[in-house]
Amino acid sequence: MIWLNKFLTRKLILRAGIIIFGIASAIIAIITYYGQNAGNFVMEIDPDAYRRGIVLSSDEEFLSPSPRLLSDAITNVRDITYDWLKVDEAIATDGNYVDPDYKYIAYTLYIQNIGDETCDVNLNTSIVSIQNGLDAAIRFLIIEDGILEKMYMKPDTVEAEYHDLPEAEHFISDTTIMNSEISNFKPYQIKKFTVITWLEGQDPDCTDAILGGRIKIRLLFSITSAEIG
Repeated sequence: MIWLNKFLTRKLILRAGIIIFGIASAIIAIITYYGQNAGNFVMEIDPDAYRRGIVLSSDEEFLSPSPRLLSDAITNVRDITYDWLKVDEAIATDGNYVDPDYKYIAYTLYIQNIGDETCDVNLNTSIVSIQNGLDAAIRFLIIEDGILEKMYMKPDTVEAEYHDLPEAEHFISDTTIMNSEISNFKPYQIKKFTVITWLEGQDPDCTDAILGGRIKIRLLFSITSAEIG
């Protein structure tokens, strides 16, 4: 009974936070998103999905549930290749993973449904801003629950031969990297995602033309359908 009381109290606190957020969500989004340099990668819950109980966290205990997470910004990035990534270490590290040897974005996040609906949740990954055509040579890797791994890339402008790289799916468009779905996301269910983005040195489009380039990527979670229970 003590455990149950703590559980219900935590649920009420989280829902109170959602209500407060809902009142000012539009204002907060405008100020935080456009008012500062937010880094290279942002993960967000759609305001409607957040109000209905979909939350993010950089830790599995959800000590600080949030509608928005940011990766650390990285600069002076050099090209590397897939085999150099420390994928296992990134999966095992909550939040930002910093490789001591190479520079790339690696972030592990958790999503939980604390609402009353079983939902289908869409994951949309898009390029928010780009300079110097840096997207031509990047790779986007998403790993679900530490197991299911998918890699995405922009189509090459010339024929390329790759060695020891996983098969990659092409970006959906110039601005959309990928779309996927969490089906039947039940109340209090938790999913874990690790996202890694790097500049792939084997890509023929990884040339001096992209030097000084910048990119900002957004992963947006939104509810596409739901039912109570």
